[in-house]
Formats: sequence, C-alpha cells, structure tokens
Amino acid sequence: MTDSIEKMIGDLDRLLPEDELVAIATELTAVASFTGQETPLAVQVQKTLADNGIHTFGQEVQPGRFQTIGLLGPLHGTPALMLNGHLDMDPLGRDHPEDPFTARRIGDQLFGAGLHNMKSGLAAMIGAAIAVHRSGIPLRQGLLLEFVVGELQGGVGTKHALRSGLTAAAAVVPEPYSVRRVITRTAGVHKFALVVRGRSAHTSRPDEGVDAIAVLRKVLDLLDTADIGLRNSDFPPLPRMQVASLLAGRGEGHDLSGISYCADKATALIDLRYPPPHQPEDVHAAIDAALDRLRPRFPTATIHLEHPVDPQFRVSGTDMPPMDMPPECAVVRDIAELLPLVSDFHVEETGLALPYSYCGNDTTHLSRAGIECCLFGPRGTTPDTEHHVLISEMSACARTLAALAIRRCA
Repeated sequence: MTDSIEKMIGDLDRLLPEDELVAIATELTAVASFTGQETPLAVQVQKTLADNGIHTFGQEVQPGRFQTIGLLGPLHGTPALMLNGHLDMDPLGRDHPEDPFTARRIGDQLFGAGLHNMKSGLAAMIGAAIAVHRSGIPLRQGLLLEFVVGELQGGVGTKHALRSGLTAAAAVVPEPYSVRRVITRTAGVHKFALVVRGRSAHTSRPDEGVDAIAVLRKVLDLLDTADIGLRNSDFPPLPRMQVASLLAGRGEGHDLSGISYCADKATALIDLRYPPPHQPEDVHAAIDAALDRLRPRFPTATIHLEHPVDPQFRVSGTDMPPMDMPPECAVVRDIAELLPLVSDFHVEETGLALPYSYCGNDTTHLSRAGIECCLFGPRGTTPDTEHHVLISEMSACARTLAALAIRRCA
C-alpha cells in the first residue's frame, strides 16, 4: 500500500466527519428532484462542491435542465476514476412518511425522500471528493464527478455526458445495493407503452362499440403467459414484465369525463426486465412477435407497441441494455481490499447478486463506452428500505471512494 493511501486512511476521521456527511445528505434531501425537475439539486450540488474548492461546471442536457460535473486534479487528459450518480428521485408512494423532505436520524438510520435512490450515494460522492481535496495529496490524474439527470428515464444524462467527451479509465456508481456487494452484472430495462384503440359507444348501445379497456385487459393477461424467449439461466425469473400505469378514456388524450361511453383508447405503461446478452432490438422484436400472434383475436381493435413512450409520461427516451462486466475486474478488487481498511464492512458478493442484479442503471452506458465500472453504494435495512439509508454504510462508501480515488488518481 502506498504512503498516500495510508495517510488518507489514517486521517479520514478528520477529513470526513460522520456528522458532516449526514449534514450533506440532509441538505440533498431537502431539495425535491423528481425526474425532469433536477436543476435545483444540480445547482445545490455545484455550490457545495465549489464551496469546498472543487472545480465544477454545469451541463444543459435539455433546455433549462442541468446536471453538474466536478473535477479534481489535472483538467486535461483522461481521468483515472469517475464517480457517477443520478439526481432524479423516484415518485413518492402513499406510504411515505409525512414531511418527506426533512431528513430524520434514528440511530444508524437516516430517513428522507430520495435518500435510498440515490441521494445517500450522492452524499458519499460529495464526501469522498471533499476528503480527497482536504487531504492535500496531489492527483496525477483526474477524479471526475458526474451528478446526472434522467437515470430513471434510461440514462439520458449519462449518455449526454459521454457524447460531450467525458470519460474515465474506471467508474463507480453508488446505487443502493449495499457496500457488502460490488455488482458488475445487471439486467436490461425496456420501457414501452401498449396502446389499444377501439370505438366509443354509449353504455345503452355497447354492441356498437369496441371497448379499448376490455381488449387491453385481455391482451395483458395473454402477454403475462406468453413465452417471449430472452432467457439466461443466471437470471432465472427474467424476462419479467410489470404493468405500472394504466390510462383510458375517449380520444387521443384519454379524456376521462365521458364515462357514459366506453373508452376508445387505453394505454398501459410497462417495464420489462431482461438478461444479458440480449439487446433492446431483441426485446422489441420479441414483444412485437407476441403481439402479432395475439392481434387476430381482436380484429375490431388496433394494438400498437409504442417505444419510445410519449414524452408527456416522462417514462423513458433512452434504451438501458444489460451490463455484463467481469466480476474479477481491477476496480472490484480495489474496493474489496479498501472497504475493510476504512470501515467495519467487508464485500460479501461480487459480480452477480440476486435480486439486486435485476436492476437497470447507468453502468450500462459507461461499460459500453469502454469504461471499467461497477455498482457499490449505501443501503438501508428491511422493512422500510425505500425510506432510509444506514449512516454506517453511507460513511463506509464515502471513505472507500476517497481511498479508491487516491489509489487510482495519485
């Protein structure tokens, strides 16, 4: 182990106090950042980094929609390490605690909206960067920080950053799968809409209409049991289809007011998880082939597969194929070696970790750009995992990323 890493590890309590890391996570929680509304959080992250002496700039991914980029070390040449995390947060469910944007600490748990996915990971990235800067250890190669928009839309922010020329030799994405795991193999995510168009008729004359809802219900039931292939024995339950949202009404806009008439348009928004080595074009062709077998059963309706989905639903505009990196890659070995030196945790799983590998994330785009990458981030505990993070895991992640940056960049 080099003197620089030993110096960093020995000084981490001073460089990154736990209370300061919790304060960073609390500040992130206070800013709502739903998909498409990430700019206020991007601005806050940029200010926090700049206030701590870290070079930053913003990227406008879409008009008025910004993400934040940070860089430590040399401003030229390929950075040795990238830390990438998404600003957008999941919609709140009915079971979310009151006052969701005020973080609450209970023992080792920190509660708050978006902390699980993935503001605790963002806090770990920020904390690691601050610790590296405070250490005063000179970096020979850059440490690149990406706080991106639209991961929940397939990774639009990360793809934008790659198109702009931002890259690195290796990358870590601190998604919430626990510091006990370093994941390099994940499922692909295919988001699409199934749209049925029928013919509206008054409830007194149902035989004159074609009820789009009735047709869609039957089609979805048939798709549930259809064999579309796309299998891999390492990912036994896949492919898995989830119907997440249903809309129906009259006209192209799904007008909801005319309930005396049957719906002539019904739409299902669907998330389909599929394993490597299959690709988005394989998935589209498999679903379309299944629908071709079903369409003759419903000759009076039109059944259409829509991909990408209408932008008004803010679902997805970018394909997110599987990620399949070797579990023995160097960045995984580094994390497994450094984690127990800076925390009480050890890496227990690498490569494929079920059910966590059924996720989709931005590592798919990074790996396809030739960047060695993995998932390694803080998580909470059951039963309310979605509502909190373990502070001990968030701290362990931040400290490991800081030590990794010194190893890779100094």
